Amino acid sequence: MKTLTLVLGMTLAIGNGMAQAATQEHDMSQHQMQMAPSTAGHQAVGIIKDVNPASGKVLISHEAIADLSWPPMTMWFALHDPLPKDLKAGDAIRFELMQGENKQWVIVKIGRK
Repeated sequence: MKTLTLVLGMTLAIGNGMAQAATQEHDMSQHQMQMAPSTAGHQAVGIIKDVNPASGKVLISHEAIADLSWPPMTMWFALHDPLPKDLKAGDAIRFELMQGENKQWVIVKIGRK
């Protein structure tokens, strides 16, 4: 009986360790995929909350971005080009973003929704 309990306990411990390793491997691959520079643009919609022309950045409250697995959130983005003069805080927008070489997300296209 003690041998059966010992074998069962070891089997459960090994199985648990394998499940944890598989989970960690999965998490790491997801992390690596999200951190790799992207060559494809990602489409999104949101609302401009603030603009910092001196730094070339814009604060956007965006909807979920499914192809990046991002939930809705508010964040600063760098602009590839200056913000068009007809856009300001409070405007609903469509934009395209790409991840640059330094892993910073950059808006490459932006316009009214």
